[in-house]
Amino acid sequence: MAETDPTRPPDGAAVQFMILDFLEEILKFSESPGEMGQFLTRQLREVMGARVVLLLQHHLDQAPGSARIVALEPERARSPRLLASLEELARLHPDLQEAALFLRSSSAPAVAALLESLALDSLSMTPLRVGGPRVGTLFALDHLDLHRTDDIVRLLSVLSPVFALILRNTVHFESQEAKVLAQAEEHQALLRTTLDGFLVVASDGRILDANETYLRMSGYALDEIRALHVGDLDAIESREETHLRTSRVVHDGSERFTSMHRRKDGSTYPVEVSTTYVPGQNLLIGFVRDLTDQVAAEAALRDSEAQHRELVEILGEGVSIADADDTFILANPEAERIFGVGRGQLVGMNLQTFLDEADWHQVRAYTVRRQQGNVDSYQLRIRRPDGAARTLQITVTPRYHASGQFTGSLGVFRDVTDELKTQEALRLAQKMESLGNLSGGLAHDMNNVLAAILGLATTHLDLQPEGSSLHSALQTITKACLRGRNMVKSLLDFSRKDMAGQRPIDLATLIQDEARLLERTIPANIQIRLDLAPGEGRILGDPDALSLTLMNLCVNAIHAMPEGGCLTLGARLDVATGRTVLTVSDTGTGMSREVLDHALEPFFTTKPQGKGTGLGLSLAYSTVKAHQGELEIHSQLGRGTTVELRFPTAEAESGAANPAAPEPGPATAALDVLLVDDDELIHTAVAAQLEAMGHRPRVAVCGEDAVDLLEQGFRPAVVILDLNMPGWGGAQTLPKLRAALPEVPIFLSTGRADQRALDLAHAHPGVTILAKPFSFRELQAAFAAILPA
Repeated sequence: MAETDPTRPPDGAAVQFMILDFLEEILKFSESPGEMGQFLTRQLREVMGARVVLLLQHHLDQAPGSARIVALEPERARSPRLLASLEELARLHPDLQEAALFLRSSSAPAVAALLESLALDSLSMTPLRVGGPRVGTLFALDHLDLHRTDDIVRLLSVLSPVFALILRNTVHFESQEAKVLAQAEEHQALLRTTLDGFLVVASDGRILDANETYLRMSGYALDEIRALHVGDLDAIESREETHLRTSRVVHDGSERFTSMHRRKDGSTYPVEVSTTYVPGQNLLIGFVRDLTDQVAAEAALRDSEAQHRELVEILGEGVSIADADDTFILANPEAERIFGVGRGQLVGMNLQTFLDEADWHQVRAYTVRRQQGNVDSYQLRIRRPDGAARTLQITVTPRYHASGQFTGSLGVFRDVTDELKTQEALRLAQKMESLGNLSGGLAHDMNNVLAAILGLATTHLDLQPEGSSLHSALQTITKACLRGRNMVKSLLDFSRKDMAGQRPIDLATLIQDEARLLERTIPANIQIRLDLAPGEGRILGDPDALSLTLMNLCVNAIHAMPEGGCLTLGARLDVATGRTVLTVSDTGTGMSREVLDHALEPFFTTKPQGKGTGLGLSLAYSTVKAHQGELEIHSQLGRGTTVELRFPTAEAESGAANPAAPEPGPATAALDVLLVDDDELIHTAVAAQLEAMGHRPRVAVCGEDAVDLLEQGFRPAVVILDLNMPGWGGAQTLPKLRAALPEVPIFLSTGRADQRALDLAHAHPGVTILAKPFSFRELQAAFAAILPA
């Protein structure tokens, strides 16, 4: 590494002039970061008198072959050998902090060998760092005038942070452009998410679509802009020039340019347009950025503080400069928006204003680290003047006076609050869905086991005299199976994404029934209060599932009031949203923010071991979602908890209630029954039930076997078909059975009578749902309902 000449006085004025000149020139490219790197290398080559200047980007892992050339002057010097050699040279000096000059005649052997392989006599290398990690390196090859080396090295050292930000901004811009090109055919999604104006144009220039941003920008309504040609928007180009540009984009694939667009009221405004051609759809997709504010800012930057404003405005993140006491002395508009203050108000405020004591001590500790030369990146929680808490991802670098004294910090930050909430919501949703799928699978298997036990127990129950030990045992088994059936139904309710067989429910009646039950069981020091709006509170749903949900919420509320209190149950119509709201409120201990964040997670509980499963609220959440509803919890420590369940309101309907299930009628003649089920327990249990009813069962273990039996001539009078089987399964087997047996009644047997099963049954005539597990009497009743006496 070559040393600078200590005896040569630094030409401070020349270096300062070069720095200001660079910043003023770079300002011209503030809205075109893709061209900024190329301009930088071209200008540096002239100023430094070097043969080649290039900007090299590094990846964080620094793996060989991971670097790439972002900008190169002259372009003809680009070669794989040059890239490999310079990447290796950068790896030889990973800890380089400032610009350095290397001469072949005085460098270390490894460096000298690389210079010789490239036929270079000299080379300067400037590390580019943002937030600590090295993001790239600026190389200048073969300095033609080594007498100016000291000034050049000082220039590079002073401007290296600027070059680093330019490199990062250029790479970020290229990355965003690549993503847009890769997702061009999904322009509808981009229309909803992009912050820039967005146009979809046919190859003949007709405007097909535009997003809300561009409509606000231009003043047109969507139907109005669809009636225009893209040439009608451009205030500079004629229709013929627009046609030529469109043809050029179709030929080249993409183009970026600046122009002036015309609003609906006739006024014009400057724009930057980035257009991409989508061959598969013969469309052009264009991002349109309104440059009005940028052009005005550019004019202001030319008048004063050009170098500072450039660094602030080219970043799409919050940027601030604070002094050694962490008082803001400069802030861009994004920083003011993030901190929730008005224009110009952040300057002069101390960061402590937005922090609690613990976070302020953390910030001061980081400030001490920066006084020692460290660059820090961390998350920081702030509280804005409006009371909103936000989380920032911040990278802070130290700033020094020319004398070397620490003067403060430069911070670049963004608000990640919503991003963290989205990640947490996604994690919870994935956990709930996984648990729901698991419970659904377990419920299916348990239903088959319960079906076998319940079927055989109820078949033999009526055959035993009442009071006998065997009758008592079978009766106990039947009760246990019925209890297990209710437990399995709860699992299915948890995993279900919609409710099958919905019917109108009066929430006021449901709440009153629940209150009467609770009044006989809760402690005397807890008062129940009803807040029911007359004539309101009618929804569609499953009353059993909602009753279980209400019970779980009431139990939680009672447990939260060990010293007594008031439990309020309410139902009302929210006029603003048109939804019916069920509320459960208590005056108990309430929940902290940390507990509230995890309250809906399965198995999360604050109760002692053995006092709770942690499934109450997660079951309630799943049931509400299955009813297309929403669940919200409002709670504070010491101020109680209110749970709101919001459901779509059902229109009032008149008519009789659902008819009761028919009682088993007299025995019918012996029938041939085809039982299609893959479970051996079901074969044994249901066949025994059918034989006890006097019928002749024939078993098929899958849909394929059932069709084979029909092809062999077997003609059953009734078919019992399981929905969930390997192979064809019930859904694929049912149409084949109905085609072969058009008049034969078919029972679709399933332990999960969801909307899919109902739709399948309704799609074929003569098909009835037979829910597992079923008792002997329920099977008799099912046969009596479809067969003549």
